[in-house]
Amino acid sequence: MTLSLRARLFLGTTLIVALALGLVIVLAARQQRRSLIEHDGRLLAAAAERAAGGIAARPSETAADFPAAAAALAAVHGRRITLVDSSGRVLGDSETPPQDLPRTENHGDRPEFRAALAGRPGTSQRLSETLGIELLYVAVPVTGVPGLAALRLAEPLREVERATAAMTRPLLLAAALGFALVLGLIVWAVGGHARRIRELVVVTRRVGAGDPGARALERPADEVGRLGQSINAMAAELRTRLQALERERDERERILAHMTDGVALVDRAGRTVHANRSLAAILGAALTPTPGTSFQAFARSAELDELLRVARDDGQTVEHDLRLWTPQQRLVRATATRLEGREAGAVLLVLHDLTEFERLDRVRRDFVANVSHELKTPLTSVRGYAETLLEGGLEDREHRVGFVRVIRDQATRLQSLVEDLLSLAELERSDARLRRERFDLREAVERQLGGFRDRAARAGLLLTFAPGAAVPVDADRVRIEQVIANLLDNALKYTEKGGVTVAVGEADGVAWCEVRDTGSGIPAADLGRIFERFYRVDRARSREKGGTGLGLSIVKHIVALHGGEVGVESSPGAGSVFRFEIPARSAEVVS
Repeated sequence: MTLSLRARLFLGTTLIVALALGLVIVLAARQQRRSLIEHDGRLLAAAAERAAGGIAARPSETAADFPAAAAALAAVHGRRITLVDSSGRVLGDSETPPQDLPRTENHGDRPEFRAALAGRPGTSQRLSETLGIELLYVAVPVTGVPGLAALRLAEPLREVERATAAMTRPLLLAAALGFALVLGLIVWAVGGHARRIRELVVVTRRVGAGDPGARALERPADEVGRLGQSINAMAAELRTRLQALERERDERERILAHMTDGVALVDRAGRTVHANRSLAAILGAALTPTPGTSFQAFARSAELDELLRVARDDGQTVEHDLRLWTPQQRLVRATATRLEGREAGAVLLVLHDLTEFERLDRVRRDFVANVSHELKTPLTSVRGYAETLLEGGLEDREHRVGFVRVIRDQATRLQSLVEDLLSLAELERSDARLRRERFDLREAVERQLGGFRDRAARAGLLLTFAPGAAVPVDADRVRIEQVIANLLDNALKYTEKGGVTVAVGEADGVAWCEVRDTGSGIPAADLGRIFERFYRVDRARSREKGGTGLGLSIVKHIVALHGGEVGVESSPGAGSVFRFEIPARSAEVVS
């Protein structure tokens, strides 16, 4: 049987009070007994000193008959007297017959005698092995009596126990009266708390039943009062919470409406219960279907209709990749899940558009194919010439140096390709950052031109830098110098006569740089693709020149990171002009 809260509070509080009172009584009785023993010990010590003084005054008489001396002292002081020598042997005891003294055990190990034999008074409390009662012992050293070393007085603790019991009885009576009074207070307090809790139970039931006028008492402001305050707050906010739930429902509807995945709930009869706008967009419809519309008539897809049927019949989640022939061909991943419960037989359909992923996957495959193709030629050359050298070419003094040069050149080309790929990968990272600083774009161009002048001279080309004023910019110096170097390299590589002219300037807050060459030019059909990775106008000539096909793509990405643009103007036989523009100032300058 489960006790009520009132009974548990009463019993628990009563037990705690009883234990507390019992503990107080026990501690008080022990303290009283300890005080009485200490008082008797002081009296007994004084008596022992007096007895020792009396013996010392009659040394010859005492030494002649120690048992008689002990008996005489016991008669005077009314307590047991024991005399021992320096070894602890009992010489006389008022409670032991003289003929039994030789059989009495040595008392040298008694705590009080150890202290007395050491020259100081000693006290001990224990059960006497001889008499079988608890005694209080006090021993003092004795001097001047031949053979005698210490004297001990012993007093039974019966009187102490009787006095302690007499003092404890009033304490027990007072505790009983106090306990009775406390019991009455406990009954009153527990009854009040139980009544208040019952009232709270009634109020909570009314709140649960929807009674808007249900209110609990909030006074006094203790834990139960705060509980009543909380119940009142709960009742006051009930309608607000219901309104919040309605708002959350509306928010979920808005979220569903703006999801990129198409979502539709189709009932067991194939009618649309709910659908979002993304579903209509994926299926090429202008509007979402109204509730009750046949999903088959809306979607016009036999594959989706079959997917819904399988999910409804099997009761399991079905997932397939489907190609929908909507106005714009789309690849979707369709997931159909049968719902149980109140919507038993209904199917939740989710369409995830994979069209963009398919395009990116195609780009990735094209990229892998291009990289493989670009790596294949130099690797084949390196392997072929290495095998030629191993198969006897090392003995061919006329051609072996040429073979090694070819291997070196192809290795250099591989290194350039890998470096460009790493650079492009770093630029295409979503967290790519620029280390902006303030520098002169003209000075940066001059630095790059210095590294290309010898190459231009060896090719018989004129490298010109148009004069002008300084062009300060806030940009990543290393990246911009890479752009300039790639454009210069590209211009010199595809210019066979004439030269290359570079110009920089600034207008309306935009810094620009142009690299103009007198090369063969670029056909109009190729202008839109030259900034693509691995795209070459003349592949055979590009490989002959050692290009990787990534330089202009790197240029485009760096300029885009700076928020600028890059373009080209060219026609066959008229050369080319590459121009990039970047903002001259930026709020992201790194000092």
